[in-house]
Amino acid sequence: MFAGLLRTLFYIVMVWFVWRWLDRLVGGGQRTRRPSGNARKPNPSPRDVRPDDSKEGEYVDFEEVKD
Repeated sequence: MFAGLLRTLFYIVMVWFVWRWLDRLVGGGQRTRRPSGNARKPNPSPRDVRPDDSKEGEYVDFEEVKD
């Protein structure tokens, strides 16, 4: 009984290793690793940047310039 359990575990582990090897061989180039930490994007697009509300009420006066 103990030998049968070890043999079953051995086959499960071998199938898992073969499956991973085939997955890397066939479709490994499609996936990329995600960067760890807070480095999501090097340059966020303007839509991703939230407005800074700490300067609420600030008024900027522009003057028209005639050419």
